[in-house]
Amino acid sequence: MDVLDTGRDRFICDGAAVVALGGELDIATAEAAYAAIAAAAARGCVVVDLSAVEFIDASGVNAFINAMRVTTRERHHLALACPPRQLSRILDVLNLRTLLPTHGDLASAVAAHAGTRTAAR
Repeated sequence: MDVLDTGRDRFICDGAAVVALGGELDIATAEAAYAAIAAAAARGCVVVDLSAVEFIDASGVNAFINAMRVTTRERHHLALACPPRQLSRILDVLNLRTLLPTHGDLASAVAAHAGTRTAAR
């Protein structure tokens, strides 16, 4: 499954677009969240701001995994900022932190992608 290999050292990163999500990420909203992230990933690296997310279920987590596949195919990065405690626990239990890197705040997530160009191999 090399499509899930994020290959962070192989991708060129020159900043990241921020996609802000809020409310509930569930079966009713996961597809729209995925579409927003995928659209941003077509243009570059993406940081998903989750500071306004109140609830997330398996559909939301699946949307992030599918979005990671898209960003990887586009040779871009995807990071999550301000994950709610519920999502943090899910990522830990499912051992997804390496696949879906998280940052405690939006500023550090954006800074991790600001002007850091890594040579593509």
